[in-house]
Amino acid sequence: MKEVVLKSGSKLAITLSPFAESKSLYQAVLEEAKELKVSGQDDIDVNLIKNVFCAGFASKNIEACVDQCMKRVTYNGLKIDEETFEPEKAREDYLEVCYHVAYENIRPFMKSLYAQYSQVLEHLRKSLA
Repeated sequence: MKEVVLKSGSKLAITLSPFAESKSLYQAVLEEAKELKVSGQDDIDVNLIKNVFCAGFASKNIEACVDQCMKRVTYNGLKIDEETFEPEKAREDYLEVCYHVAYENIRPFMKSLYAQYSQVLEHLRKSLA
């Protein structure tokens, strides 16, 4: 379990979701990310960051997967449900909660993705040289 203190001071306790649920979230994020046009020469600027956040938070598929993962998370000691973010004060935490829940559930997949991606890029560079 990972505990996070949000900027508001609220406490989030994240329990990793089962493999199938985390994998569904990971695949949904990859599906949205493949539409982003980024090259190795691009600067990481405000527009790129905006596009990444907009793609992620606008996706109904990612939202459904994050909602599934939130079923194992507590917010200030209470399980997250459809009433958790009804109070205005709690709504201020919603995006931060989504970020932490998504990050913790896809982080285990990212290490091997980066390793595989790096190997493929290196192979392509050598074959094109």
